[in-house]
Amino acid sequence: MSLFKRCLRQYVELNLHVSFALLSLVLLTYRYAGIPCNWNYLAFAVLGTLVAYTYIKNVPARASFKSGVLLVLQRSPWWVHALAIISVLLVTAFNVAQQLGLVLVMTLSLGYILPAPIKLAPFRDYGAIKIVIVALVWSGISVVLPLLISNHVSEEIVLLFLAQTLWVIVLTIPFEIRDAGKDVLRHPTWPQKLGLLRAKILGTVLLIICALIHLYLLRMGLDIEPEVDMESELPITFWDIPFVITLSLTCFGLIMARSKQSFWYSAFWIEAIPIVWLVMTYFFGINL
Repeated sequence: MSLFKRCLRQYVELNLHVSFALLSLVLLTYRYAGIPCNWNYLAFAVLGTLVAYTYIKNVPARASFKSGVLLVLQRSPWWVHALAIISVLLVTAFNVAQQLGLVLVMTLSLGYILPAPIKLAPFRDYGAIKIVIVALVWSGISVVLPLLISNHVSEEIVLLFLAQTLWVIVLTIPFEIRDAGKDVLRHPTWPQKLGLLRAKILGTVLLIICALIHLYLLRMGLDIEPEVDMESELPITFWDIPFVITLSLTCFGLIMARSKQSFWYSAFWIEAIPIVWLVMTYFFGINL
């Protein structure tokens, strides 16, 4: 393996790639919403994602709550724990609504990593719902929390959250397909339960619903009277050429996913889709 590939593999395995993917989604939310970037929140999104994914890798799904906590402390590098402390300190600058929203997101994240003290299995041991938990956490971090600067949840935030959740679910299905042959869980994953073809059809349907939600938000924006100055109340939609290309790339990645895929297919190329979306939007200036 060449030096470049070794460095690239380390970049992926140290969870830097997935952290930048989530960061890209947060930046896109700020851009489409037309609000200034909150650098404190951006730092939290990157560091929190890196810490969470590192902890997940260090805890077996069948570990007890006590042993899971010990494994997180023992197996994770010291610098990851330091980043976790920094992430907690960054949260102190959030407003009340963001902090309350983060409590819900963290509850889902901890439930995914660790079993409950009453010896229930962690969420990731239930294949049917683990993909939904991942999508809810990603959507909460990338859409809901950045938009809670007004301290209230509006209809448009709920719709954006729903659309983003559906899109992230589809983005995660190739990972489920990759692991279908080796995942031994309490309940089967979507590809294990439905089969590869039906899982891909379901993913395509979810993408269509996601697109329809954004078209609805776009229509809401067009229906508002132009002379009314209500910028803070305008519906937010991601609908533009980069978003359509992103949906197409996601659909293509879903269709081409195989159970016997290379290390790079899901771990690098699928996770790179949010980064590609950001590059198209910010640097190429492709807009309707």
